[in-house]
Parts: sequence; structure tokens; C-alpha cells
Amino acid sequence: MPDLDFAAHNTLYATHGLHAYAAKCPPQLVNYGLHYYSKPGETVLDPMTGSGTTLVEAKLMGRHALGYDIDPLARLLAQVKSSRLPDGCIEQAYERIYRKANRDISALRSRKVTEALRARATPPDFNNRNYWFDRRVAAALAILAYHISHTQMRESVRNFFWIAFSSLILAKNSVANARDIIHSRHHYWQHAETPNVMEKFASRVQLMRKQMADFCARCKQAMGVRVHARLGDARRLRVRSETIDLVFTSPPYATALDYSRGHFLAVAWMQNALGVSLEEYRASAPDYVGSERGRWPKEFTVDRCLEGLEIAPSVLEELSQQSETHAKRVQRYFVDMYRVFGMIRRVLKEKRHAIIVVCPSHIRKVDVPTHDVFTEIGRTNRLRLKYQYSRTICLGKRILPYMQEAFGRRMDTEYVLVFQKTS
Repeated sequence: MPDLDFAAHNTLYATHGLHAYAAKCPPQLVNYGLHYYSKPGETVLDPMTGSGTTLVEAKLMGRHALGYDIDPLARLLAQVKSSRLPDGCIEQAYERIYRKANRDISALRSRKVTEALRARATPPDFNNRNYWFDRRVAAALAILAYHISHTQMRESVRNFFWIAFSSLILAKNSVANARDIIHSRHHYWQHAETPNVMEKFASRVQLMRKQMADFCARCKQAMGVRVHARLGDARRLRVRSETIDLVFTSPPYATALDYSRGHFLAVAWMQNALGVSLEEYRASAPDYVGSERGRWPKEFTVDRCLEGLEIAPSVLEELSQQSETHAKRVQRYFVDMYRVFGMIRRVLKEKRHAIIVVCPSHIRKVDVPTHDVFTEIGRTNRLRLKYQYSRTICLGKRILPYMQEAFGRRMDTEYVLVFQKTS
């Protein structure tokens, strides 16, 4: 069995460390899958691409790739991470943004503030804004966002700066009054000193430029390679049937993370850049695979599409004895993933493979063997489990909840499921 732990490996090479993201798949694991189950020039699909790890590795290895995600911030991040950007273009735009934003922030401290400057320094209005952001931080972020939006540059470069902007907020050391902000259960945390937004932006862009330069230098096999990150729902993608050579994806955990709740503090500032209002973004949360939010039937009954399985109904019935609400949530996750598996089968070429990386869950003292349920779901969709490998999650490299002890036993084993499409 291959060693897939990668505990001692650097997982932040190229653009993999461009932006924090919860529960990222290690790039070495994607590299393994692409190396053994695809060839240069073939097409790889990640239907739940998240931060874009599959797309970056595909580009580095000379594979065409399509990535889809329902979250607009994830899609933007995946596109930026997998796009080669010349450092000269970044440098020129950065110097203009930094000069203009710094000048405005300095002018705010003068006695006479123009109406135009006051408008540039006015942050977007959203619930609890003053709770999460210090007044001076909010003004600096508003000015920085204005100049990212209005400085002339290529859109691909502008997107690079939006990711730099987002990473000031969605970070371990956020400029917001928050700790563990990547997760849906982030906590209020007051800074000892008011964060200097422009200093942090300068430091962040400097690091990101080095990461992008490393990515560009590694793209030796990328000539003519097409990589696209698109907004889309993994249960209903517009991908032509039997056109994909390999699917590699790491789905969200069952009810473990609420990405829309975790990301909203950045999305609130980036609504125009993402093409979605904050209200629309929050309203879409129940549509996410694995979401804890949504409407549920009054009584729990096993869904018809799961009735033919053995493990899923048994686990759900046991869970319903502890909490019907949690049973309903996990069942919706399984039903959603049943549809994802059907989509995977449709787009895969005959005899080709789908690699699913999944972690089981422990909910209300009930073990939920997601990997075994996926094996059953795959079989009903004529995706035969060819290999199953286990790997230990390197907890030191995972972004995990700050108060994780409050949420029960943590799962530290992931399963790598290799399916093959059969007739």
C-alpha cells in the first residue's frame, strides 16, 4: 500500500499557500492520483474544487483541468492559484494601488477630509460590521478595496489582489476582531493594537508574489494546458458526457464545516468582485453539499434513493435515536453525494477512474463511516471500488477549529477511494 500521509512534506509550494482554506487536500495526494491515473494532455475534473489544489497540480503536471465550486470566493481563489501571472504586471499594479491607498489613509488624519475621500473610506453596510471590524480598520479596508477596484490593470491581476485582500481577513492573524475565522464557528477576539492594514497588505503581496513566481517556474509542462475554475453545483454540472479522463475530488465533510458562514466576512467587502450580494450569498448556504442549514421534513424517514443500501440506512436510524435533526442533515448529505456520484459516472470515460478523498465523521456519539457509504453509493452508480487506502491526517498542517474540544472526538484518518467506471 502506498504511503499517503505526507507528514514531512512541504504542502505550501507553488501557489498552494496563497490563501488560507479549511480542510485542504495535500497537493502530494493529488499529485499521486494524477500521476498514476492520468497522462499529460488528458482532462481532469474536480467537481468540488474548493481552494483549487487539483487545478494547480494538474497545471504543474501538464493535464487539462476543470474545477467547479458552488462558493464564488472558492472559485475565484482556485482560478487565481492556477493562473500564471507575470511578476512585472503584479508589481506595476501593486505600486499604484499601494501609493493611492496609503495617500488616502494618511489624508483621513488631516483636518480637512474631502467628500470624495469620505466616500472611498465608507465601508459596506452589513450586520455586526462594527463588532467584527475596528472603525479605523474598516476605513482602511474600504479605501484599499476602492483602489483595487478602480486602478487600471488586467482582470487576472485584479483578481490576484482581491485574493490578497481576502487573505487579510480570512487568516489566523486576521485584521478583523476574530479568531479561527476560516471556520463557521469563529470567535470574537480583540487585538491588543489596531492592525495596520497597509503594512499587512504589503507583507501579504510580497509573499504571494514569491509564491506565484515559484508556480510559474514549475509550470514546465504547462504549454497549451487549459485550466478553468467555474461556478457550479457538483450535483448538476454542464459537462459533456464521457469527456473526462479522471475525477479527483475531496468533498466537504458531513455537516462539519459551513464555508458560507466562514467566508462571509470577506465576501461582505468583495460583493462586486464576486458578482453576488451578501444577502444572495447567505441565502445560498442551504444549497451547499454538507450544509447544516435548510428546511427539513418534520419526521425522519430514510430517503428512497438510500433504501437499497445497507450501511447508510442503518447509520441514519442509529443517529436518529440520538437526534432526528442530525439524522436529517446527514441523510441530505448522502443524498446529495448520491447525485454527485451519478454526475461523475456520466462525465467519466469508460474504464476511467474517480478518486474520492473522504473523512468519516463522529456525530452525537455515532460513528458515521462515510467512506463505506460512498463505496455503496459508487456501486449503485456502477463505479466499482478498485482500491481503498487510508492515510493519517497531519493535524499540524490542517486548519482546525480553535475550540475543537467542544465539538467531540476529532477524526484523524482519511480514506482514499479509487473507483473505476464499469459497463
